[in-house]
Amino acid sequence: MKPILDKRNQTEVSEIFSSLQGEGPYLGIKQVFVRFGRCNMHCGYCDELEKMKQENFTRMTLAEMLRDIGRLDKDKGPHHSVSLTGGEPLFYTPYLENLLPKLKDRRYGTYLETNGTLPRELDRVIRFCDIIAMDMKPVSSTGDRSYEREHEDFLKIAARKEVFVKVVITPDTKVEEVERCVEIVESVDATIPFIFQPLTDPFGINTKALELIEKTLMKSAEKYLWDVRVIPQMHKVWGVR
Repeated sequence: MKPILDKRNQTEVSEIFSSLQGEGPYLGIKQVFVRFGRCNMHCGYCDELEKMKQENFTRMTLAEMLRDIGRLDKDKGPHHSVSLTGGEPLFYTPYLENLLPKLKDRRYGTYLETNGTLPRELDRVIRFCDIIAMDMKPVSSTGDRSYEREHEDFLKIAARKEVFVKVVITPDTKVEEVERCVEIVESVDATIPFIFQPLTDPFGINTKALELIEKTLMKSAEKYLWDVRVIPQMHKVWGVR
């Protein structure tokens, strides 16, 4: 049996590495990625799902993480920011409360990649976040439950900082669920960037998902939001992590 995790000073990480951001409006910038182990959701399209099922991650202390981030930045930097991703980083909020101020003290930009379902946890750390990359999760895309209420509460908090919203679209995504995502963003701030990300499958960008975006979803979203874009997931195309 593993010893109990000291939640403020230890966390579960699957990997730390330097790479290019492969999603959203910051596509192509160089970041240090900290990929946390577990998540509170289990999306059917998630490319980290098997790692989470197998608990394929290691425990890392705060000092070890700061050391590794510093080494990567020295050897492969400069980096635009540190991307806290997963898994779901807000699943480890006590650790983030300890880590994020120390990253800011070292003058690192902080980029939180999150599924947007844990508003109370975000409220505890948002003052240390520079950019929030928030997913919205239609049930028909994820196969998980609905998180509409959590998304709305989360976005109201995230809007205190720079935030953009990303929605993964699959061939099975229901139009009315995406329209509800659009309604939530409009109700908070219609200028928040709204990104459609077509599903990337083993053969590349899913053409049916892209067609759904181009023919239906894009037009619907543009009626209500100021900044609507289609940005595919590119790191798989580039062949990088």
